[in-house]
Amino acid sequence: MSASLTASPGGLAVPAVAAKSLRVGFSWSFVGWVGYAGCQWLMLSVMAKLGNPTVVGRFAFALALCAPMFMFTNLNLRVVQSTDALSEYNFSDYVALRLFGSSVALLAIGATSLFLKLPRTGLVVVLLVALFKFLESFGDLVAGLLQKFEKLDRAAIALLLRGTISIGAFAVTFAMWRSLPVSLIAWVACAALVIVAYDFRMARKLASFEGVRLGLHWPQLRSLAVTSLPLGMVSAITSFSTNIPRYTIQHVLSIADLGIFASIAYPVAAATIISNSLGQSALARLSRLFAEGRIKEFQRLVIKLVMFGAGLGLLALILVLACGNSLLAVLYTPEYTRQGNLFALLALTAGLNCTGCFLTYALTAARKFTIQFPISILCLLTTFLASAIFVPRYHLVGAALALLSSASVLIVFTSVMLRRAVVQTYGHRPERVA
Repeated sequence: MSASLTASPGGLAVPAVAAKSLRVGFSWSFVGWVGYAGCQWLMLSVMAKLGNPTVVGRFAFALALCAPMFMFTNLNLRVVQSTDALSEYNFSDYVALRLFGSSVALLAIGATSLFLKLPRTGLVVVLLVALFKFLESFGDLVAGLLQKFEKLDRAAIALLLRGTISIGAFAVTFAMWRSLPVSLIAWVACAALVIVAYDFRMARKLASFEGVRLGLHWPQLRSLAVTSLPLGMVSAITSFSTNIPRYTIQHVLSIADLGIFASIAYPVAAATIISNSLGQSALARLSRLFAEGRIKEFQRLVIKLVMFGAGLGLLALILVLACGNSLLAVLYTPEYTRQGNLFALLALTAGLNCTGCFLTYALTAARKFTIQFPISILCLLTTFLASAIFVPRYHLVGAALALLSSASVLIVFTSVMLRRAVVQTYGHRPERVA
């Protein structure tokens, strides 16, 4: 796929990308994210089989603590960059803002960890996960540039390399020493190697098409920060909302229970990861269709995505209902097989999340960033109230019910706002998208 520059009406550089089938992009994204999700599952499986639920719980808590902070400071720049069809901002602007935001997140997580007075091992685990998230944030930014030029094959290869090398190193190290901190050091080091050696090499090639400006350009950075702030807040709130049941489990139950919940949640959450990858691969195309007023094509693509998401969730639910306990015994250890009801509820939640994921990407492609904030707040409140009510009463199943409630709210309100966005922009009622 070749890329070149054309001039926009405003005189800005616009990447002209040779049209390839969206199916090809989907295929690459699917392979990349399925492979990466499989590697992440391997990481949890190794911890569960060779360690115990407490080890998994420590890792899950570190992710739950770090994810919302990085989601906020990342400002979802990958989405802003991939939908920047007129190249309003230079790649160097995105890099500078990401460096500042990720550094703030790293410092804030360190301060929070000290405030929480975590045990020594827990503190080390949190800091190493935070360092990985810092590195990963730059891989995410490069993926946004690749996505903008629809170089989805390169983005998929980056994911596969990062997954196989870094998580493979973790698995081997943990099998040898049974030490979570030592294994995480190997994980972080290999991820850094891949990002430097592959991701940034790809970025240098593509950034040359945009005529990279060196140095800090404060007016551009301020404008970019203001533009992306609503998406950063939405991402942080969404991540925090997803992790509320995990915080509640640790507070009401135990860190071992959190490890069991996180282990069982991940295989079905893989469906959501796949939906996110396909949504990312379609985002640039959706953005162009909406911006060019090709609303019928926009709607048809959204409908296809939503149907795919619902089908993926249904497949996960059928698989879990048919052989959920057997799967848990194979993936982890026999003590996990007592959680069949939890597994089924999480599979149903994954199906709803897949559908809501694609609707959210469609709303983002329409550049309706601000409206996503009240929707995310509503989902957050739903998760908080449901967790407070259900977790003490139904334990791990209650946590799944809280996530199910939030996913239902997301679908309803995002569908309404997407239909309204089309009507307000183009002055006619859209076809039904959900």
